Amino acid sequence: MKINKVTAIFDEFRLKDVEDALVRHGVSGFTLHPVRGRGQYFDSFNENHLIKHIQMEVYAKADQAMDIAQLIVDVAHTNADSEGLVSVVPVNQLWWIHDKRVANQEDFHYHEVRHD
Repeated sequence: MKINKVTAIFDEFRLKDVEDALVRHGVSGFTLHPVRGRGQYFDSFNENHLIKHIQMEVYAKADQAMDIAQLIVDVAHTNADSEGLVSVVPVNQLWWIHDKRVANQEDFHYHEVRHD
């Protein structure tokens, strides 16, 4: 099984919406880090000009990673300058420390949400 890591950096005020969307789509695991950086937009009111964002990492089956990335882009988007970015990279191997085993296909979940 092929695994990818989706890494997203976005405005911390969009975190709740992104989390809720991922959970609705069956994604139960992700890691969050507070980060600060400078892109096209910078905080001119702050002495070091850095802005606060959240970095989220999601491991997923390779055939679902692009859907997860697009979901994050859609939900985190606010039409503001320098909102962040999302990357998808392959993972050679992934182990679960708690039971000392290699991750398998059953460990990852993502499904489309129907809007009937």
